[in-house]
Amino acid sequence: MVLPRSLSVVAALVVVACSGPEPAQGDGYTVLYNGSTEGWAQAGPGGFENGDGVLASSGGMGLFWYSAKEFAKYSLKVDWRMEGDSNSGVFIGFPASNDPVSAVDKGYEVQIDATDAPDKTTGAIYGFQGPDVAKRDSAVHPPGEWNTFELVVEGQHLQVFLNDTKINDFTNTDPARSLAGHIGIQNHSPADHVSFRNIRVKT
Repeated sequence: MVLPRSLSVVAALVVVACSGPEPAQGDGYTVLYNGSTEGWAQAGPGGFENGDGVLASSGGMGLFWYSAKEFAKYSLKVDWRMEGDSNSGVFIGFPASNDPVSAVDKGYEVQIDATDAPDKTTGAIYGFQGPDVAKRDSAVHPPGEWNTFELVVEGQHLQVFLNDTKINDFTNTDPARSLAGHIGIQNHSPADHVSFRNIRVKT
């Protein structure tokens, strides 16, 4: 069917308006990823396979990060799913860089790996502070099922919620690091398989 010229113009405007990050939803969250990778960039080796609104990690160690904007006071929600004993994480508060080590050294990682050390397990602020393990264990869904992190940042204060249960409460006191900056997701290694979907933020 051929649209009349007036309708064609409207359709073109709709396509333009829908490119890039999706507008805020009814709950106030703006979608950063729900199928489109516009505004995202890969740092380091490996990457993510993008299909059906899901990012599946491959290779590494690298970082897929949202380069279009930094965030300072916000709530970030990320759905994730891992297969077996895999390793990944959500990074926050790092400066723009094509080197994934910059995020490790200058930001913070909220870990995804249920079998690692107490300060490096799922829900931990990696290498700094472990989660409330009892609450984490009661809230986490088993491998193969989707989970949701909510990371709430206010100044240098971070709260981590897993499937609506608060499992960590952390305050940054290191002047070399920050909770404000870019956000990203890690592809850890060829042996680690973690998927992400529906990444959204409210500032």
